Amino acid sequence: MKLSAKIYALPESMRPEAAPGTWEAALSLLPHSGRVLNAGAGRGGISLLLDESGYAVTSLDLYPERFLPTGMDCAYADLNHPIEQPDGTFDVVLAVEVMEHLENPWGFLREAVRLLKIGGLLIFSSPNVISLHSRLHFLGHGLLPYFRLSSFKGCYHVSPIFPWAVERCCATTSARIRSITYSRTDWPSRDDVPRHVAGRGIPRIRRLLRRKLLDLLPLNATTGEISIFCVEKTAAAPTSQINIMQ
Repeated sequence: MKLSAKIYALPESMRPEAAPGTWEAALSLLPHSGRVLNAGAGRGGISLLLDESGYAVTSLDLYPERFLPTGMDCAYADLNHPIEQPDGTFDVVLAVEVMEHLENPWGFLREAVRLLKIGGLLIFSSPNVISLHSRLHFLGHGLLPYFRLSSFKGCYHVSPIFPWAVERCCATTSARIRSITYSRTDWPSRDDVPRHVAGRGIPRIRRLLRRKLLDLLPLNATTGEISIFCVEKTAAAPTSQINIMQ
């Protein structure tokens, strides 16, 4: 079964609320097996998919009471703070649509690298803030899509994640960016609600046609809606020292 089919075979209560294509783009980067820390597990759809695919899954969330899969555990964790897990435990740390909610994304990235085995991967997604759409919107309004007031009040989007910032954070620890890929091209409504295909009749047909037209565009940093970063742990200790002037 294709990954997208597995995702939409989940119970409706565990299906994606992220922008269309985000889960597929992030999960396609996983190795075929291993120990995975699902940081920011939410309602548990991704954790369930991973478990059914044979991964050893550890799930963490700020609100573990919302975690739905039966027979699986989710522990409390505030990802702005150190995570109570041993060094070098995981093959993958996965954080799908989490980084933009954190007040301390650099601290989380360093913690994730600490938890990885050498050669392990941190895979995380976040709204693409360097796309043409984002740049034009910022030029006209001084705000980025997915970081408007509705996103701040509705789901606490507080930290735009720029590729150059991730690269510089990696330089302060033992990691490098292996790749940056992008989800399918589409953009949220004025209220920053992801444009999932919904409704009936003419509105649904218009949405489907719009999606088909957008799919004709090349998928890259200019057009992609969501960025998916793949960061590799390269050594047991930081490889460079950054001097901060007092």
